[in-house]
Amino acid sequence: MLRRFVPATAAATLLIAGLTGCSAQQAAQADCTPAYSAGSLSDGTTVLGEFGSKPEVSIPKDVKIDTTQRTVVGKTGTGTQKRERMAVDQTLVSVNMVFFDAATSKKLYASPAFNNPGQAPEFLMLSKEQENPLSKAVECTRPGDRVVAALSPQDSAGIMQQLGGTMGSSLVGVIDIVEARPLASQGPVKGLPNGYPAVVTNEDGRPGVVLPPTDKPAGSSSAVRIQGDGAEVKATDNVIAQVLTVGWDHQITNNTWDTGIAGLGNEQQISQSGFTYRTELTGKKVGSQVVVIDDPQGGKPSVSVIDILGVN
Repeated sequence: MLRRFVPATAAATLLIAGLTGCSAQQAAQADCTPAYSAGSLSDGTTVLGEFGSKPEVSIPKDVKIDTTQRTVVGKTGTGTQKRERMAVDQTLVSVNMVFFDAATSKKLYASPAFNNPGQAPEFLMLSKEQENPLSKAVECTRPGDRVVAALSPQDSAGIMQQLGGTMGSSLVGVIDIVEARPLASQGPVKGLPNGYPAVVTNEDGRPGVVLPPTDKPAGSSSAVRIQGDGAEVKATDNVIAQVLTVGWDHQITNNTWDTGIAGLGNEQQISQSGFTYRTELTGKKVGSQVVVIDDPQGGKPSVSVIDILGVN
């Protein structure tokens, strides 16, 4: 009997032990060149305080710039730890940020974690297809680095409008790089239990699903296909993930690989979000790929391949 295949791409192949993804990231790290260089405003901004603490910032007056600048201060990221991955293309970077209006030195925004260390960091996604001045400002950094980004008036316009700053002024940001993770789970592949669909991934980590020649499942269950090395997901965490969901009728109902990474909410938000499989992610580790068979009462049975990228 033929097995039913829902492809990720026309050339989906099994990723053995995550070697393809790791090699690609290592090559990207070796070739990484920052989009922005240091300049008068980023170099002239004084930042006091340790990494992770709320910085005290002094911005030089009457310094005008035409191009965005970036200076790395307090550089402590070395890349020697297992989880210290460089911020390169196709990574999700956890950050804490504070922004100032260069014209007035007024603070416009600060990440919640600077006032409450128990708060989770925020995220910047590095992707050539969706790059922006802030994501470009953290290119080639590592966890532990603190970046001073001085955005030109042109690059600052959208953020200034959103935060209520001076239009036509530069924006100065201090950004702490907390963690950088790929936009797909990487690591040794584990076997799935009997009765589970087979999962294949291409060189970019995009998954496909091979449905077993059996009837729809009874009940819901989950299994870890790739074991991550990040923090354990709590019931109260909002999970940031890549998701491919395929019904037992062959229909793809969700594919964030095409639509963009998703926030799955926490367990209390299941009824609002519709992500009935959210409970299966609690207790799993960030960086894991989890395969969930979901048979909701009154709903359609499906299988979801979920790459847990982060929590906030």
